Amino acid sequence: MTRKYKVKVAFWLQAFEAVDVEAASDAEAIVKAKAAAVEIMTSQDGPSHVDYDERRQGVIAYIDRYETGDNDREVVAENVRFEDDRVPEDRADPEGVKS
Repeated sequence: MTRKYKVKVAFWLQAFEAVDVEAASDAEAIVKAKAAAVEIMTSQDGPSHVDYDERRQGVIAYIDRYETGDNDREVVAENVRFEDDRVPEDRADPEGVKS
């Protein structure tokens, strides 16, 4: 008898946002850049760009076994690393076709 399992994979994407700051010196620009970075990181707005092509690092967030419905789940494992948590370049595309 086979069983059903729900596997949730968490992966990291690179998100980018850019802002302009004005400063009288390089040192002041660094201070203002850090303040802008905090504001961007705490914002609820989405980033201006997300890099979907570099989806190569992640973890299996959980593996649950279930019988009849989502309420009947049993945890099998959580935070499971696969290999070294990076997908090797030669296995990045399951069909072996480079995009």
